[in-house]
Amino acid sequence: MTMDKKNFIKKSNRDRIFFVFFRSPSFPLVPPRFSRGVATLPTVMILGVLALVVTVSITTLSLTELFVSQGGAQSSRAQFYAEAGARDALIRIARNKNYTCASADCYTIDFSANGCALNNDCAKVSVSAGSGITGDPKIITAKGIMKGSKRSLSVSVTLDNGVAGNGEVTSAVWSEITN
Repeated sequence: MTMDKKNFIKKSNRDRIFFVFFRSPSFPLVPPRFSRGVATLPTVMILGVLALVVTVSITTLSLTELFVSQGGAQSSRAQFYAEAGARDALIRIARNKNYTCASADCYTIDFSANGCALNNDCAKVSVSAGSGITGDPKIITAKGIMKGSKRSLSVSVTLDNGVAGNGEVTSAVWSEITN
């Protein structure tokens, strides 16, 4: 007995209707041939979310490390600028033993164009009015500024002003000023 196409379609639909309405509780609603690959979509979605979480975490970690290293580099340059300002003041004192510049940030050194005006690449220096003898040393205060980083140094300078003293710098004690 051969089955033509029309009878095959009718029989197929009838079986499907019977299957949906009169199925036994132990038999699944969806026949096994239609349920293949059902777990694939949730698995792919979970793997995609996990890949996204890992990617975002690695990117965040990388950016954090970048910002930390840039901050360290800026702080090092600010320290360098403060040291350069203090050395400049030491040279001024060595040339003129009576040199003072007691007002706060009385002179600046720009390490780039408009450095101090832009609070970038700059040293601000002041020298106390001390006499430079052992009990009254000259105090140099130098602030180095590099973008968001600021470092300050204090240098206590003692001069040779004794009987045979010729006004040379005999001691310079460097210390960093912390807030």
